[in-house]
Amino acid sequence: MNTKRVAPPAGTPLHLPTILLVEDDESVRILVRTMLLQHGYEVLCAEDSDEALKIAHGHRDHLDLLIADMVMPGMNGPQLAQRLRVLQPNLPVLFMTGLIQEDIVPGTLLSEAGFLEKPFTPQALAAKIQEVLAGTA
Repeated sequence: MNTKRVAPPAGTPLHLPTILLVEDDESVRILVRTMLLQHGYEVLCAEDSDEALKIAHGHRDHLDLLIADMVMPGMNGPQLAQRLRVLQPNLPVLFMTGLIQEDIVPGTLLSEAGFLEKPFTPQALAAKIQEVLAGTA
């Protein structure tokens, strides 16, 4: 588990969102983690769903956002999100994906989640996080 806290910029609220990042590709995980830290978020990283569930149990009700790859070995992103929502029912979710949004079935967990198509810029990531946290994704 990789966690790192950074000092918030002046004028930043005391509570910085805690993001659980789940990505099986190490290079992508490191890159996205770096982007998130640069934006002042607290980041908890997992390389797979099993590790993510362990982290979530240790941070129950303290997660502000799940960012997960849609496709991972074992449990995929949507399956993980469903499991985490048992622990924390209102947990916002942002999926990193190559899927087209027309493939998403209305009325499912996926219809409530935010989606960010890979590859993406740090600015696109930050904007999508704000949308998801504000409930406008």
